[in-house]
Amino acid sequence: MSFNNRILAAFALVISCTLSTSPHVWSQDEIPPQFQKPATISNLSPDELLLSKPETPAQLLQAVIQLTGLGHAASAKPYLDQLLKANPDQETLLKLRDEHGPAAFLSLANNKALQPESVTLLNQMEAAFRAFATDPARINGLINDLSGTPTDRNISIIQLKSAGSIVAPPILKQLSQSEDPTRNDELAFALSQLGKPVVEPLIAALRAPENRIRKIAAEVLGDIADPSAALYLWNPAFSESQEQSVQIAARQALSKILGKDPRNVYELNRHKAQQVLKNAALQFYKNHVDAAEKQKIWVWDSTQQTVVQKELASQEVGLIEGLRLAKEALEMSPDKQDVQTLYLSMVLALEAYQVGWNHPLPEGPGTAFNLALLSGPKAVSQVLALAMKQGHTPSALAALKALGQIGSRNLLYEKLDQHSSVIAALNYPDRRVQFAAATTIMQLDPANTFPGATRVIAILTRALGGAGKQSAIVVDSSIPRGQTMAGLFNELGYETEYTQTGMAGFKDATQRMDVEFIALEHNIMRWGLSQTIANLRADSRTANIPIIIYGPLRLKNKIEYVTRHYPLVQYVVESENTEDIATQVKPFLNSLKTPELTGELRSEYRAAALYWLSHIASSQRGKIYDLTPAEKPLLQLVSDRSLASNALITLGGIPTRTAQADLVTIVTNKTMDNDIKEIAALQLAFHIQKFGLLVDSKEVASIREAYQAATEPRLNTALASVMGTLMPDNKVVGERLQEFKPATPLP
Repeated sequence: MSFNNRILAAFALVISCTLSTSPHVWSQDEIPPQFQKPATISNLSPDELLLSKPETPAQLLQAVIQLTGLGHAASAKPYLDQLLKANPDQETLLKLRDEHGPAAFLSLANNKALQPESVTLLNQMEAAFRAFATDPARINGLINDLSGTPTDRNISIIQLKSAGSIVAPPILKQLSQSEDPTRNDELAFALSQLGKPVVEPLIAALRAPENRIRKIAAEVLGDIADPSAALYLWNPAFSESQEQSVQIAARQALSKILGKDPRNVYELNRHKAQQVLKNAALQFYKNHVDAAEKQKIWVWDSTQQTVVQKELASQEVGLIEGLRLAKEALEMSPDKQDVQTLYLSMVLALEAYQVGWNHPLPEGPGTAFNLALLSGPKAVSQVLALAMKQGHTPSALAALKALGQIGSRNLLYEKLDQHSSVIAALNYPDRRVQFAAATTIMQLDPANTFPGATRVIAILTRALGGAGKQSAIVVDSSIPRGQTMAGLFNELGYETEYTQTGMAGFKDATQRMDVEFIALEHNIMRWGLSQTIANLRADSRTANIPIIIYGPLRLKNKIEYVTRHYPLVQYVVESENTEDIATQVKPFLNSLKTPELTGELRSEYRAAALYWLSHIASSQRGKIYDLTPAEKPLLQLVSDRSLASNALITLGGIPTRTAQADLVTIVTNKTMDNDIKEIAALQLAFHIQKFGLLVDSKEVASIREAYQAATEPRLNTALASVMGTLMPDNKVVGERLQEFKPATPLP
């Protein structure tokens, strides 16, 4: 008995029971009709409703649908379990889909009483249908049907639509291989009927090497008229490298999508194309996100003569798209500096991403780094400025390395805003960039002092010992509140300076150049909040220092709206609790950091920092750089034989009594290796020569004892040079001359 017949039978039973009793006469034991419980479908058990026990997958699904429709979802679930355990194959699932339609599966999946089994069934059905819809043999058969009767063609297009974007590659491949105009028209018409799913593959086809394919792709995109395709039609429409037929097709497509008149040169023109492409590429450069999510992208594969889909990291996809658009913009205006800067930035960014953090860019012919070298210091300096403005650390690192090889000391005195981009990089909120800027400046070898010289030493010194100190500035008109906030930041590990006005905070930030962040109270004076932020962002020395604004919760949305155009700005709700402030501040500051340096890279930084510090100590650059802050970290590195030489040379260039005393300590250390003590002795002699004797008589006596105890010839000679710098008087000289015994006895 069918389901409908069983329902009718149930209704008949109810009606029969109702009519069997007269409406006016009852026996004494009978219950009046208004109190009588009728026999309804809800009184029937699941077995009574089904009449027969389901066994096949089709019967089981029919039972689940019937019972769920009658409100017996709980009774239907065992049959759903049984269906899943039967593990129906794809063919069976497709037959069930044809019989009941996809809506039935979706309805079951949305019923919470049947979950999660109903969701599993929906997923299995969808997987089976995808496999069926995307079967290459089936798709090729449908494409062949496009040449059939109008009915065959219409049926084919309807079924191709159900397969989605996967049908685009075989159609485009046939277009690449076919020289039959009629056949090509059929294929192009089919693509135009498939709509949005084939837009992205067609955009990829705009970059096919063959003009005919690009022309067809442009025409079809115009027919589909999806707004997302407009961006990618500007270059084919106006680039001189495109064939005229492609240009015409692309311009007509653009006019359809944008609703413009292609004959109006003021609406669609080459200049407009260049602007649109440049802005879009810049947006991709700005929106770089270091995330692991995967994203699909369509590209043209010349080997297969069609488009193919690849799955790449979202960040890489953004860089690829941005680079393509930047290149297309460059084709429009190859001599425009801002477009050149953007293209070179995108090239460096993509190559830096591909090699990964903690790895240098590849060098040699055809590499992005060599392209930067060939572009000259002016172009690369602009790349550095753009990279820092947009927070693109890999590009900034590559630009700094290139500038170290091709730049001149004049770069330190150029004025992009108010100071050089290289000097601004010393304060960029990433320690890789800071170190690269410091070593670049050392390579440029400035002959005169410059803003940030003290920052160079601070960065190199920090590389000697690891973390180094972190500094911050608090600006608050209220002294008690400002001091409280400074205390909170001190507890978080920042050496915090407090000032009362925006102008004073700005001045301190530009002079110190070792500030990790600036905290501004929302109601500061002289300057106000907006003026202070604007000035901090306008000066290259402070443009990349993170800004934290603190105030009451009620002002959060308002101030965030006002400051939305400024980079590296965060609003936090003021509190006197260190934990509350840490919860708000640390995620913001941590988001600006790049992956931690590897141990190997830290060692490289330490060795490089020591090299440059020793270079300063042994040259005439002591007038520019103050090496005093490096003294304590240097002493800790002397025991490392690979670092000892440069550490001791640097100590020898620090004009302090404590540095001289450190050298004496090493020279007189009985457990220190002789070769290290030899270098220390030579540097001690140099230090006394250059800065005079700064240690006391007790330390001089210890030097004399070390000299007398030294039996190794090279060490003894080095210590003798120290003894000679102590300016012995005539009596001491006479005694030493008399004590001397020639190596070869006199005859």
